[in-house]
Parts: sequence; structure tokens; C-alpha cells
Amino acid sequence: MSQPFRLMRNRSLPGFRALASIGLLAGVTALSGCQLDKISGNTTSQGLIQFVNAAPRYATMNLYIDSTNALSRPQPYDSGSSVYVNALTNPRKIRVTSGTDTTTLASTQLLVENFGVYAVIATQHATGAGLLVLPDTVSALPSGQVGLRVINASPSAGAVDFYLTSTDSTLTTPVASNITFEGTSGYILAPVPAGILRLRITAAGTKNVLLDVDASSLTDGQARSVLLMDAVGGGLPVSWLAIPDRG
Repeated sequence: MSQPFRLMRNRSLPGFRALASIGLLAGVTALSGCQLDKISGNTTSQGLIQFVNAAPRYATMNLYIDSTNALSRPQPYDSGSSVYVNALTNPRKIRVTSGTDTTTLASTQLLVENFGVYAVIATQHATGAGLLVLPDTVSALPSGQVGLRVINASPSAGAVDFYLTSTDSTLTTPVASNITFEGTSGYILAPVPAGILRLRITAAGTKNVLLDVDASSLTDGQARSVLLMDAVGGGLPVSWLAIPDRG
């Protein structure tokens, strides 16, 4: 049985856009207590980082932009928050630490563009963590279309295949195949659902369904990323979050 297509599997924290909210920066409220580059009264060019803790080894994580802790509280696993970031001439340094430690687990640099939107996903490696940075600034979709992207942040799932179907339970040809850990499908377009639109993820090369999501609530022009993650505590069955990219 498919799961409803919702913003987050278990919760909807401040800072993430509601499933049907306006795209890009409009309609987004900065995380309450955010310590970084608040947009209210700020005329500086800004972008938005959507940070997700997808590393089950770390019950909570801190997000630093340059030398500033960008969150008012550590980010629990299987959840996310939005942070406004000034778009400067030079790249911003992004790093994460465990919620109880100051040791850097992973770091990267990002040149933030004005009105750019980025998914920054902390992933779990055999030792330590990784940072996956993906642009979420999606161009307008063709009329009558929705867009779906799968991001594989589940080390336990291994490579996966991605299927889009209607009510039909038959799995024939995947729309994207062999999506490896930390890989993505790219955006796959589909007609606006007139009935049921099912997104299913299987172990690569098999019909073993790891995730079955009802995406029928999507409307014209909306784009969403489905983030595949390990269960709380690690391992299978998989968990997931939906990241709003447009519309």
C-alpha cells in the first residue's frame, strides 16, 4: 500500500515549505531563532539552504556557515530546516558537526547565488559523514507537468531503480535505474495526476519494492525531491522525506 505524498514522513518542522506553498523563496519562513542572515529587513542578495540530517549515526547535527552556527538548535535525524544565506562574492564554507561535539564531520564550499535554493544533505559514510549539495532552483515546468527527483541517501538500500505508474501495480520499465548512494535521478516529468500517481523505488535490477509513495496530490508545475534514507538507527526499512523544489 502506498504512503501519502507529504512534506515529511513524521513531522513538519518550521522552515520547510508546505507541500502546496509558493516556489523559490516566496512563502518560506526562516527557522525560528535562526542565527544566520535573517531575511527580515535584509536587502542583501540571498539564497536559501534546505538542510537535512540524513545520517542516522548522528542523532543531532549542527550546521555551520563559515564560522557561525546557523541553527538555533541541533537538527535531529530524519528532519530538516531552512536557512537564509547572504549571496557573497566568495563561496560560503559549509560544515557539520555532531550535536554534542565541535569536531567537523564533513565540509564543503558553496557559491550562493541570489534567490538560489540548495539542498544540503548530511549523509552517513562508513566512518564520519558526507555532505551532498544539490541545486533546488528549478525552472518553470511545461504546462500540465509535475517533476519528481529521487535522491539516494540510504547506504543500506544500495543502488535503486525509480518507477512512476498510475494505479497499476505492475512494474515494467523504470524511469531511472541504478541510482547509487549519493546519486540522483534528475527531474522526471509526468502529466499532472488525473487520478493516482505512484512513485516506487526498488532495489536496483529487481522488483523488490523499498518505498511506495502516493504522489497524486501534486498540482500543475510542482516539483519535489524524494529523499531516500535509512531507518532511524540505521538499516532497513528505508525512511523518506519530500523536499519542495518548486510550487
